[in-house]
Amino acid sequence: MIIYAVQEGDTITSIANKYGVSETRLILDNGIGHPNDLVTGQTIVIAYPQKTYIVKEGDTLSGIASDSGISIMQLYRNNPFLWDRDYIFPGEILIISYDTKTSVTTNAYAFPYIDRKLLRKALPNLTYLSILNYKTLRRGEIESFYDDTGLIETAKEFGVVPLMLVTSVTFQGERNPEMIYEILLNPGYQETHAGSMIKILKEKGYYGVNITITFLNETNQELYLNYLKRVTSYINKEGYPVYITIDPNFIIEENQTVFEKTNFTEYNALIEEAYIMRFFWGTQYGPPMPVSSVEDIKLYLNYVIQTIEPQKLNIGFPLLGYDWTLPYMEGYSKANAITLDSAINLARMMKSVIFFDDVSKTPFFTYLIRENNIAVEHIVWLVDARTINEIIKLTLENNLKGTGLWNIMSYYPQLWLLINSQCRIEKLLPEI
Repeated sequence: MIIYAVQEGDTITSIANKYGVSETRLILDNGIGHPNDLVTGQTIVIAYPQKTYIVKEGDTLSGIASDSGISIMQLYRNNPFLWDRDYIFPGEILIISYDTKTSVTTNAYAFPYIDRKLLRKALPNLTYLSILNYKTLRRGEIESFYDDTGLIETAKEFGVVPLMLVTSVTFQGERNPEMIYEILLNPGYQETHAGSMIKILKEKGYYGVNITITFLNETNQELYLNYLKRVTSYINKEGYPVYITIDPNFIIEENQTVFEKTNFTEYNALIEEAYIMRFFWGTQYGPPMPVSSVEDIKLYLNYVIQTIEPQKLNIGFPLLGYDWTLPYMEGYSKANAITLDSAINLARMMKSVIFFDDVSKTPFFTYLIRENNIAVEHIVWLVDARTINEIIKLTLENNLKGTGLWNIMSYYPQLWLLINSQCRIEKLLPEI
């Protein structure tokens, strides 16, 4: 597998010829929307299959899958463009398998209003789907916002384990530390919280719960541990596993990133799996910086892995970018979230070159736009195939359970190509 950064003067034809692959495959695998207008610095993933099949007249997907000894879902995993059409054509080449050496789990976060067509393209690639629809209230009550029944059933149809994601953070990213401490300090509220989760798990048909852990630090770590002991005892007794998503506290001190040091040793016996995942929302108020620094993730992982068993641990990463206006003014400036495809299209429209930061392993670009007859500079930080591949490497090198993806409300083909061409995705439920 090769990740190629487009150079000035490159064309899709020259890249295909250089690596001995077809232009069509490059375009389909990478979801390239403008193959005749590539952006300098954008990434293209070249994956070489282990086994392929040339479609013949009268073939069907189910027949090809059966004859090849794989599931139809595996065929879709390796050829996701098949979701966008109703037919296969004689002569086209389908990928049957890649030379994968190991397996991982994948957990994606999604809101209930996710586009169903996009969802169906993503589900074959998932082990778990954490559905963000439940907010913790004062005294341990829980409120929901959307009907997620159909989403839960669709996940099961694709052999994906649906998890109820419970968070104290609003859909706009607003946090309420006072409410969190209110529950952490009151055993009665914790029992109410557990009871509320169990009620929803049973009513909706979820297979487990994923609880987000925020504002975790040395001072409150014992409170969180006691909370988890109480809550998991109730939930496990009803036959449901408990997962947690830890949102680390990263802060900048003297131009260095530091994090809260907490001991997770006793968590191992309480939880099924843990996801190390920073949540990103529609607006960012901090200064322009990498969306997700691989260097910071490495530092935190090296610390956490000392107390959490690797086979219970997953690294999460974002699938988005942020667009800042310059100069940055603290307390005033903010950045708006942007999808990865939109970021590439913006760079194309602005004739920008995408650069790459070797420390954070993330790309960025700048552009100028006139606002009220004034030239205003912008900077966009995002992630790309190189960032994602670094996270996959960390997962494999440290023998972790898998990855978490924030979030899959938009579809990013290179993500799945990178994972599927290197790893087998574990499925805990039957799939067709």
